[in-house]
Amino acid sequence: AQGTMGQKRELSLEVKFTEADKECLGRLVKDLVKLGATTSKGEFKDWLKSSLTGAKRTWHDPVRHDWETLSQFVLEAIAGDKTDTIEQQARFQLGYSQWQTRKGEWVKWQKDQPRDEVPKRGPWTLVARTERHPSFAEQYASLPSHLPGWRRSEKQRPPRWCIGKNLDPVMVGLDCEMCETDVDQRALVGVSVVGVDGTVFLKTLVKPPGKIVDLKPDITGLKMKDFKGVKTTLKDVQDKLAALCTPNTVLVGHGLVHDLKALKFDHAPVIDTAFLFSYKNLPRSTPGLADLCKRLLSSEMRKGDGTHDSVEDAKMALELAKWECLNDKPTTPMDPPTDKVDPRDLTKLFIHRLPRGVLLSDLRGLFDKQRGAIGVDHLGDIVALHGKFLGPETALDLKRTTSVYVEFTSVDKANAAFTSLRGGKGTDALGRPQKAVRMLEGEVQVVGSKPKNAATPNFSKMTVTEMRLALEQRQLPTNGLKPELVERLTAAMAGDVDSDSEGGGDSDSGSDSDDDDDDGDKEPGTEEKFAALTVPKLKEALETRGLDTAGAKGDLVKRLETAAAKKSAKGGNEKAGETEKNVQSSKTRVVMVRKMAAHGGRAIGASDKHNEPAGKGEELKGALKRKLEGGDEKEKKDEKKPRRVPRPSRNARLAAKGIGK
Repeated sequence: AQGTMGQKRELSLEVKFTEADKECLGRLVKDLVKLGATTSKGEFKDWLKSSLTGAKRTWHDPVRHDWETLSQFVLEAIAGDKTDTIEQQARFQLGYSQWQTRKGEWVKWQKDQPRDEVPKRGPWTLVARTERHPSFAEQYASLPSHLPGWRRSEKQRPPRWCIGKNLDPVMVGLDCEMCETDVDQRALVGVSVVGVDGTVFLKTLVKPPGKIVDLKPDITGLKMKDFKGVKTTLKDVQDKLAALCTPNTVLVGHGLVHDLKALKFDHAPVIDTAFLFSYKNLPRSTPGLADLCKRLLSSEMRKGDGTHDSVEDAKMALELAKWECLNDKPTTPMDPPTDKVDPRDLTKLFIHRLPRGVLLSDLRGLFDKQRGAIGVDHLGDIVALHGKFLGPETALDLKRTTSVYVEFTSVDKANAAFTSLRGGKGTDALGRPQKAVRMLEGEVQVVGSKPKNAATPNFSKMTVTEMRLALEQRQLPTNGLKPELVERLTAAMAGDVDSDSEGGGDSDSGSDSDDDDDDGDKEPGTEEKFAALTVPKLKEALETRGLDTAGAKGDLVKRLETAAAKKSAKGGNEKAGETEKNVQSSKTRVVMVRKMAAHGGRAIGASDKHNEPAGKGEELKGALKRKLEGGDEKEKKDEKKPRRVPRPSRNARLAAKGIGK
């Protein structure tokens, strides 16, 4: 492999494309569309209509077109650009494409290194382990150094080349401080570069672009007064870093890719200490730098006020790399850290992936039964909501996100609210339970509380899944084709209106009609209805009601029958057709709701009803104990294995959780 891998040649490249530049042209045209580039025939969409025929005139995705078409558009855009901005961007893209090709040749040459030449320990082994990590190609190999403002080190070479030139690896620690501005959510605000012997090569604050929105002082420890007189820019830091980096310079950091993105700097080789260590049974979790230093180096970090010190982080990342270099084998996966959560935080649920400016009323609505996101109302259990960048003080911004802590009156109330939420279940990187929940935004119309003279909705516009869910809420049959479902729903709605008019209107009036005397009786056919359900369906129905899901099928059926009888006994203010109200909202958004701790799927300190058999008394507990200890061999032999119940279909699971297609 030959040739330089820097960016100097790009400034004098001739803008000329071939078939091999198809991928490069696709990226370039997408960038030009974002810049609003035009030709004599208009923008890209207008140019397609004027220059092409047939279906290709409507292909607005540049990747679908051949290289000749894309090349023609780029050349015409360059001809009409008087500022040379488009031509410069084309040179950057061409240079980046050629650089990637040469880099691929170096990588292939490195992989062909003879086995007897491969180092057994030392920094080059850590470089190889970093490059073998599953996330390396996505995070490091595709850094967008073709974009304006990015910089690449001038001469990047693989370890095999350095070994052949007798160049020993030189490890350099790197860590950055980031803040949020109105133009960049992770803008560079400080950088530290440290040598392997602890020498500080560079430590400086950086003037970020745009207006500072959030300095994140609880992390960085910085204040606005610290930036008085700071004139160092991002380009100044890039120049100093480029001068420091040679072919055998190995940049070391913990989560180094985030620092390189903030610096807009591309360099190889690198060692990412976050890729070298892992936790058992948590493949998506990245061990924290402080936890690794405490376990492996017996060193405490951030002993002062707990704020982030970039020099300390750069030094400790280097120390971890030096420690790992001394081992003959990679460190085995470690036990996850003890999840020590403040008992006061166990009463909270964490909601993230929220747009900035989200209204508090929409957040509270997640726990309001009338809005459909939860099976049991927990709105009255909320004590407070803690967060920043919330509306209406903050304007709605869909491109930036925020998070909120919802505090409840007790740990059990918080757990019950999480259990009752309707949404897909999962876990985060640390194994903490979380759900994807649909949050309704803005004003919500409750269909069950509309005026008596309101028109019957057009059920034919609903999907089959939505109609079956509505029928299930009314305890009506859900089988049949769509026309049958529409007819059944229409008749049920007409019956609701008639019953409202006969009952005297307002459901809260507490009328003393003769029909109320029978409300406490069990609905005919309820036992047969619940008995016909499968165990997964029974458990889903219990979960939406916030009830225990443990026990055999008979226990589940009995539990549901008891709940149905209590529900009917409430009478006037919870009549059939009003207890499960349909809601309509113009906007919905999927947000993530997470528990604060992961211990068997429950928060610390919550009562665990699943560890005890429900409703069997001390005799059953004793029998169960004897079986576990090896007694009652005859009973164990005669015991029937539980029948395996097939998993319900995806549509059935979504419908049971209140989520339509």
